Amino acid sequence: MIKWYKNLYVGENAKKRERKIRYDLEMGKSLHGIYLITYADNHNNQLEIFPAIMLKRKTAHNACPVIIGIAVGHREAVKLVTALADTAYRIEGCKSIRSYLENRE
Repeated sequence: MIKWYKNLYVGENAKKRERKIRYDLEMGKSLHGIYLITYADNHNNQLEIFPAIMLKRKTAHNACPVIIGIAVGHREAVKLVTALADTAYRIEGCKSIRSYLENRE
């Protein structure tokens, strides 16, 4: 089962298809060109960006961390993470993106 962040970040291009993307991910369908932003597996890193098609593997699907954001294309995913980092560091004054997100849940 996929775990979704309560205040999911969605890229501009992904907003148009958010429901369908989420449904297709839950159903285990292949989604080419869709990228997911999740908490990093290790605490040295804060977030990870990876293609949604990786969830096609059952082991990855079952072990997927909380999905923080969805984007169409890697560039849009990087923009989302950049905006998130800007908010966490500059506007909110947090020392880590991860702690900022965890405090918002």
